[in-house]
Amino acid sequence: MSGKTSVDPSQEQLKELDRVARSHSALGVFGDAHSKPVLMLPAGTPAAERAKVRAEIPAGMQVTVKVSKFTHKKLDQVQKTVLARKWNKDAHTFGIGAAYDGAKDKVVVNLEAPKSAAGSLQRVDADGVEVQPGRFTPDNTRFTDYNPFYGGGAIDGDSLCTAGFAVKDKASGHKYMVTAAHCNYWNKSVHTPTGKPYGNVSRVIQSIDAETIGGQDYTGSIWTGGTHDSSSKEWVSGYTDWMYWGRKLCVSGRTTYNHCGHPVSYSAYGFCYSWFGTDFCVDQTDAFLMDRGGTDECSCNGNFTQPGDSGAPVFETNPNYDSATIAGIHHGAVWGYNGANRMVNIRAWSILRAFNADIIIGAH
Repeated sequence: MSGKTSVDPSQEQLKELDRVARSHSALGVFGDAHSKPVLMLPAGTPAAERAKVRAEIPAGMQVTVKVSKFTHKKLDQVQKTVLARKWNKDAHTFGIGAAYDGAKDKVVVNLEAPKSAAGSLQRVDADGVEVQPGRFTPDNTRFTDYNPFYGGGAIDGDSLCTAGFAVKDKASGHKYMVTAAHCNYWNKSVHTPTGKPYGNVSRVIQSIDAETIGGQDYTGSIWTGGTHDSSSKEWVSGYTDWMYWGRKLCVSGRTTYNHCGHPVSYSAYGFCYSWFGTDFCVDQTDAFLMDRGGTDECSCNGNFTQPGDSGAPVFETNPNYDSATIAGIHHGAVWGYNGANRMVNIRAWSILRAFNADIIIGAH
């Protein structure tokens, strides 16, 4: 029997639940559409503290409060050990993704490797690590955009990708467009599908799978149409780094266009990927996962990104559907992670910090 309640919690309730978790230094809030969420406290949390947390749960929400076997320090150590990939002599060749799942109280590792490799990974922490098979696919593969360029537009370079959002370098004041690093080599000349020059790749930071394109003008708006020929757009009002569990976001790419209602499922997710034959890893603090969302009981009949959507803006639209708060850019898909296909995204704050840049705000 499903544990899903007839009335889903509101976004305000989910925000308040996240505030409660943070104020008590919890490991996070976890769960899926089949069960009520779990607020997991670190090992050693006294009974009195648990009682305080229960008393602060937003009215009307069914939340399970538990104490983990992990302290914050131990959990961080296990996750870093997993992604360091020294537990197997060939581990650097494996596709790998990992996130702590509080509902299971385990670090769930999605491993693209021979079955024999799972044993050595499991020995990192026999009781605290769960290994699952998986297949990673970065999404490698709109349309008449012109200068100044918007985010969400189709761009052609070493591969077919999507522009993310515009930034301004703090030191020079120059404007750039952000997209996924796995789309192009450094200094690659990028253009639109209609052949208009879009600029050249000026900087690549593989450790966050992000790059900047410069040489043209880029502005604080993104394309948000749901069809090939739509002219719908939203101005960028700012960015957010608050990836609370259940926060519903949108993504706007060249292949699947604009679709929304994707709840954040893991606010921290580390993974490794190949950049033109060279291996790189993204730290768990720089990426997050979101589910496809939807209207059925398991919230899994919603839209899903496809090749070509890499680099696309991930954002929350305001109630008037005219402005967007940027959450990050789209990296790709992770197939079968912890029982579901999910979308991998890079945090906007991590990108801005790495490039020493400010996000460009659009005009009303």
